Amino acid sequence: MAAPPATVWTIVVAAGSGQRFGGLKQFSELGSRRMVDWAVETAARASAGVVVVVPAEHATDPTFAAPNGATAVVAGGSTRSESVRRGLTAVPDGADIVCVHDAARPFASAELFAAVIAAVARDGVDAAVPGIAVADTVKIVDQTGRVTSTPDRASLRAVQTPQAFRAVALRAAHASSPEATDDAAVVEAHGGYVVVVEGEADNRKITAAEDLAWVQERWSK
Repeated sequence: MAAPPATVWTIVVAAGSGQRFGGLKQFSELGSRRMVDWAVETAARASAGVVVVVPAEHATDPTFAAPNGATAVVAGGSTRSESVRRGLTAVPDGADIVCVHDAARPFASAELFAAVIAAVARDGVDAAVPGIAVADTVKIVDQTGRVTSTPDRASLRAVQTPQAFRAVALRAAHASSPEATDDAAVVEAHGGYVVVVEGEADNRKITAAEDLAWVQERWSK
């Protein structure tokens, strides 16, 4: 008998302060909706439920109403990792796979969600992340700026979201409240098996104002 399909939930992280952007970029208008709305809409098509993590001061603010497709809205923490942990508290224990996606990546496709979910559903895989090849040479430097090594760029990938995880692996990795720039690093540090699938060039993270200008130009085409 075939195994039942995995139950997938997604946490959309929209709790950043936007210091580099100069404001709450995740709530910037993009076409007819906010950036976070586009991210949640795609996540909802791939998930049984979507938890949106927003800045704590806006969690109950009616002007920041829950995006269409959101199952729950929770207050974020002072770091990205803490915000993900708060989102995890709203994910049911029965979830098999948890995706974590940045609201600042509005162009991630439904196909990309499907790819990471399918990869993490394989036996022995704890996490699957999208990545794209690095075009530039990368240098590793010390605190003085001195170059200490030059890794082979053929082995490097620039990692994106959505990232998919076995729920039990993600919860266990976050149990000790670690901090990292993404959840794959948290699972790696806990000994998890993480794989990379092909990312998408248009799945660009909006970090600075010029990034939003790029998105709006692309959106208008």
